[in-house]
Amino acid sequence: MDLILQVFYSVFSAIILALALPSEITQFGIPSLTLIALVPLYLAFTRVKNYKQAFLAGFIQTGLTHFLSSFWLANFKDFPILTLGASTFGTALIGGGVLLFLYYPFSINKNKVDSYCLNLRFLKSPAFRILYFSGIYVLYEWFKSTGFLGYPWATLPAAIYKWPFLMQIASITGTYGITFLLAFFNGLLSEALIQYYKNHTKDNRQNFTSLCIALKLFLVLFILSSGYGVIKYNFKPKAQKYLNIVMVQQNSDPWKESSDNKSILLSQKLTQKELDAFEEEGKKAHLVAWSEGVLNFKFPSAVSHYENYPSKKPLAQFVRDIDTPLIAGGSYIRDRYREIYFNAALMYDREGNFRGYYGKNHLVPMAEAIPFLEFPKVKKILSRVIGISAGWSPGDQYVFFDIPCEYSEYKEIETIKNYDLSESFMEQQLRENKAPLVKIATPICYDDAFPDIMGPLFKNGAELYINLTDDSWSLKKSSEYQHFVVSSYRAIEYKIPLVRATNAGVSSIIDINGESLADLPVFKEASLHYSVPVYKRTYTTYARFGNWLPHLIFLLVFMYLLYSKLTFRRFDYIPSERKIKKSKKHKKNKK
Repeated sequence: MDLILQVFYSVFSAIILALALPSEITQFGIPSLTLIALVPLYLAFTRVKNYKQAFLAGFIQTGLTHFLSSFWLANFKDFPILTLGASTFGTALIGGGVLLFLYYPFSINKNKVDSYCLNLRFLKSPAFRILYFSGIYVLYEWFKSTGFLGYPWATLPAAIYKWPFLMQIASITGTYGITFLLAFFNGLLSEALIQYYKNHTKDNRQNFTSLCIALKLFLVLFILSSGYGVIKYNFKPKAQKYLNIVMVQQNSDPWKESSDNKSILLSQKLTQKELDAFEEEGKKAHLVAWSEGVLNFKFPSAVSHYENYPSKKPLAQFVRDIDTPLIAGGSYIRDRYREIYFNAALMYDREGNFRGYYGKNHLVPMAEAIPFLEFPKVKKILSRVIGISAGWSPGDQYVFFDIPCEYSEYKEIETIKNYDLSESFMEQQLRENKAPLVKIATPICYDDAFPDIMGPLFKNGAELYINLTDDSWSLKKSSEYQHFVVSSYRAIEYKIPLVRATNAGVSSIIDINGESLADLPVFKEASLHYSVPVYKRTYTTYARFGNWLPHLIFLLVFMYLLYSKLTFRRFDYIPSERKIKKSKKHKKNKK
C-alpha cells in the first residue's frame, strides 16, 4: 500500500509541476503552482523505506514531468523514439539517481541511533530536512541542465516568468537560487503538514521549534531576494548605445521546402516594410536579422548561388540595395570529406559580401548530435533503422561581429582623452565622429539556454546577444514559450540584452531584467523594428563566478554524507538506552 501511495504522490507532483510550466493553455505558466508542486514528492520520501523506492519516486516524478511538458519533442523530424523517448528516460535516470539521496535524512530518523547523540539531533530535525531537500533538488536541476545531455527545460525557474522580481536574483546565483527558494518553501509547507497531523509529544514540540527556525530563515532569504529584485527591476542603468534592428519572422518550415526562394522573398518583403517604418521615424537601420535555417544552400559555395537567386531579387543584391548588414541562419561546410557541417549564423555586410559565420556550439542531444555516429557501424544501423546518416558538428569557436550603431544621449564622457598631433585636425574630427560599434554574439537556437555557451561569449566581449532560432518543427506554442522563458534568464545573468530572431516565435527584444520590450505573435508571418538599448558592460556576481551555488551545495552535501557516515560508525558500538535498561533488568533477575 505504501508503494502505491508513493507512486501516486510522485505522479501527482509531476502533474502539478507540468501545469505550472508554460503550456498550450497558460502560455507563460502558473507560478503559484510552483509553491506546492514538490509537496507530494516530499511526502513520498517520508514514506520511502529503502533506496530502491527512493530511486523509483525520483524516476517517476522527473521523467513524467519531462514527458508532460516537453511532449512536443515527438514532432522533431521522424524519430520521436530518440527525441522524446530517450530524453524522457535520460531525465528520469538523472532524477532517480540524484533524488534518491533525499531518502538519507529520513533513514537517519528511522535509524536506531541514541537520542542523546547531540551531534545528530539537528540532522534529524525538520529544519535540516528542508534545507537538505532544497539543496538536493538544486543538484538535480543542475545535473539535468549541464553537459552534452543537458536539457534546462521543465525546471522551477521556467514557471515564474510572471514573477519578474524573483527572477532578478539570477544575476547573483543563476537560476539555481530561485530553485532553492521555491524548493525551500515546498519543504517548509510539507513539514508543516506532517507536524500538524502528528500527535502532540515532546518530540513534536521540538520539531515545531525547528520548523519556526526554518520559517524565519525562509522569510529572510525571500525578503532579501525580493528586495534585490525590486531594485534591479525598477532602477536600470542608462543605455550607452542603440542598435536599430529589423527582425523577420517568416513562419515557414524549411524542412518541407525544396527551395528557399519563397521564404527569402517573403523575408525581403517584411524587411523592406520595417526599413520604411524606420525611415518614417527618421532613423537608419543598423542590422537585419532573419531566423535560423532560412537559407537552404550550404556556404561558402552558396555565395555564388545567392548572387543570382532568388531570380526575382537575388539575396546579395537585396543586401546592397538596403545598404544594411544582414545576419541569417543557414549551414556552413568546413570540410566536406570529413563531414564537418555547422548549423550556422551567416553574416553579410552592407555591400552584399559574405563576411563570416558562427557555428552552433551546443547541439541538441539525440536530434542534432547522435552519440557514436562517427563510427561507421553505428551510422549504418541508425541510417537503416531510423534514417539518420549524418549530424551537425559542434562549433569550436566563439565568433563576434562588430556592427556600427549610434550613441545614446546618455553616453558617458570618457575620463581620459588624448590628442594625437601626428594626425590632422580633419582626421581627428573624423575619428571622434566615427559611428560607435556594438560587439554582437549570435548564439543559435539551443545555445541561448546554456550559461556554458553564453558565459564565454560575454567574457570575450559581447555587448548584445542576437539569437537565431527555428522551433517551428514543434508545432506547439508551449515549445516557443518555454524556450523564450529559459533564454530570458541569460539577459538577467549577464546584464546584456538578448534579441531573439525566430522562425515562428517567440521573436522578441529581451532587456537586461528579462522583460520583453517588443515581441511578435507565435506562428504568424510578422516583423518588427526596434532601437535596442546597449548598456555599459558590468560583471555580475554570476558572470564572475558562474554556478557557484550548486558547486557549494554539492560540497556541503558531500561533507554531510561523509560526516554522518563516520558518526554512525562511531556510535554503532554505543548501546542504546533501551538496551542498557534491558541489560540491567536481566542482571537483576539473574541475581
